[in-house]
Amino acid sequence: MNQRLRHLAEQLDAGLIARREFLRKAAVVTGGAAAGLATLRTMASAQPKAKLRVWLFKSFVTNANDVLGRQIEAWAKERGVDVELDWATFGDREPKFVAAIEAGNPPDLAEMHIMGPTRYKAVLRDMSALAGDLARAKGGLLPFAETAMKIDGKFLAVARYSMTTVFFVRKDVMEAKGLKPPKVYDPDVVEFARKTQDPSKDLFGFGQTLNRSDDGDGFMENIFWDYGGGSWDKDGKPALGTTFRAQNLKALQFAVDTIQKHKIQPPGVMGWTDVSNNEAYMAGKLVTTNNGASLYYAMVTKKHELAAKTQLVLTPGGPGGSFVGSSCYNWAIFGKSKHADLCEDLIRWVEDEKRFSEYLHVSVGQAGPVYKGRVDHPYWKSDPNFEAIVQNIVRSVNYGHPGPLTSAAVEVRAQHILTDMAGRVVVGGLSPEAALKEAHARVEEIYKMRRT
Repeated sequence: MNQRLRHLAEQLDAGLIARREFLRKAAVVTGGAAAGLATLRTMASAQPKAKLRVWLFKSFVTNANDVLGRQIEAWAKERGVDVELDWATFGDREPKFVAAIEAGNPPDLAEMHIMGPTRYKAVLRDMSALAGDLARAKGGLLPFAETAMKIDGKFLAVARYSMTTVFFVRKDVMEAKGLKPPKVYDPDVVEFARKTQDPSKDLFGFGQTLNRSDDGDGFMENIFWDYGGGSWDKDGKPALGTTFRAQNLKALQFAVDTIQKHKIQPPGVMGWTDVSNNEAYMAGKLVTTNNGASLYYAMVTKKHELAAKTQLVLTPGGPGGSFVGSSCYNWAIFGKSKHADLCEDLIRWVEDEKRFSEYLHVSVGQAGPVYKGRVDHPYWKSDPNFEAIVQNIVRSVNYGHPGPLTSAAVEVRAQHILTDMAGRVVVGGLSPEAALKEAHARVEEIYKMRRT
């Protein structure tokens, strides 16, 4: 077969050109002879459709999920590709990736959490060319996002958006008590919660699980940083029970005290999952909580009475400062995929600014900017509550802070070390000192394994 014709056939097989375009270009190669055209039509009809397996994150922002699904289906129809979509949400996402990788059967393309590029780097494709092109076109990446996407000098993923945590406050309750939004957890949040709650009416001042979940893990990381501590030192070595032992003990004690001493949290909070505080807040049982924009989305889209009574503010800080870690959802292509070109084409399609803007406008704040060019998008000025979302993203730090982002730091987060530690105190009855020592040993073990 003519080399040019073979190349066209390969493009058709990969879904990069439509059947009509194949016939038109191939006719030029064959000179348009009737016999040649008949053969080409047979070839075009015989080419099987490429099949692409795409795994997506199923967020609580269902309208955004629907938009992304429709955009991918439109791309598949345009390119003549069969796409198999598979959705997974919080809690299911990481175990599913691990199982697929261990079985040697990962998808072609996946929408990943911020930990994905670092955790699965051994099985991901280098995407530096595409990621670099898109980043330059969108004004460059925010520092925390670039650090998470670029591993060992190579982009292993294309950044998409940031989902961050902000502090939700019942504005009506706050104003009725003549209060202002708290700036730090202790004493501000504690005093604010005490003055606004009424347990006899099932209204609690603060709702924040310490249980293993995205919400719990994020809070525990933030509060350790706020107290000047953390799991790692500036060189990326374990510091949970050594360098930062004193700071971490104070942070752990505060987190536990919100439940046991100050009693500003609802009963059963240690059994909560990621959706529990959303439900409690919308049921009118919480005055404050930490959450992503999905809670605000739910209130706005359902025209819930609390939407207009809610103020979103920056996450409170502590004696060591005010810190927050944001996610950076991203696109990653697995090395085993035989359709890398198709995957890259799909990424360009959904990251087109017009299509992303459609996704952004139905997200109600969840699709936060990771590109500098999107920070000043007019959308973020359309609601006063969006200001806290953008500011928390811009000031975000990564796993491993104050040190580098490492595979060990990502694994400590993935294994819920900090929330397990809190659970050992609140549920297991250990002293904070004993729980911290136990958790530090787990961090040390992960550090040693990742180094080797």
